[in-house]
Amino acid sequence: MKTNPVVILAIYPNPIGFGYAFMENARTPWDCGVVKVRPMSNKESIKRILSFIEYYEPEIIVLQDYKGKYSCKGGRVRKLINEIKKLAKQMGLKVQEYTREDIRLVFEQFGARTKYEIAGKITEDLERFKKKMPDLRKPWMPEDYHMGMFDALSLAITHFYLSD
Repeated sequence: MKTNPVVILAIYPNPIGFGYAFMENARTPWDCGVVKVRPMSNKESIKRILSFIEYYEPEIIVLQDYKGKYSCKGGRVRKLINEIKKLAKQMGLKVQEYTREDIRLVFEQFGARTKYEIAGKITEDLERFKKKMPDLRKPWMPEDYHMGMFDALSLAITHFYLSD
């Protein structure tokens, strides 16, 4: 008997809005990208996330666990993550959280440790994202716009490797 695949929505809030990835397995993203929210507000972000949930009907929401050792999320983003968890629970969706250490653990198997290396590994496996691969960031440069998408993809892929 064939079962339907589990659809997940990985959400990675960042200073400009959030990255997202809808996937049914570690190699098949249905949709992913970055949503820019202006003016920045958690209320507007939640409205946008709710519209994604209603459209794609995921079974699991995947988020970064901001309590991890290497997390450096600001207060607004931490509050947004908590609001997303509350929304998911109200809608009867499961929530899975993974730390930066969890993501690194998964991608170290493939020789990638840094966010840039992880994004590079994702583009090797999912070639359609090569054109969005950011250039290597210098310490004084802001993070590339598309990195939020790669962060969400890395969360989703981590889920598929670490979930039961």
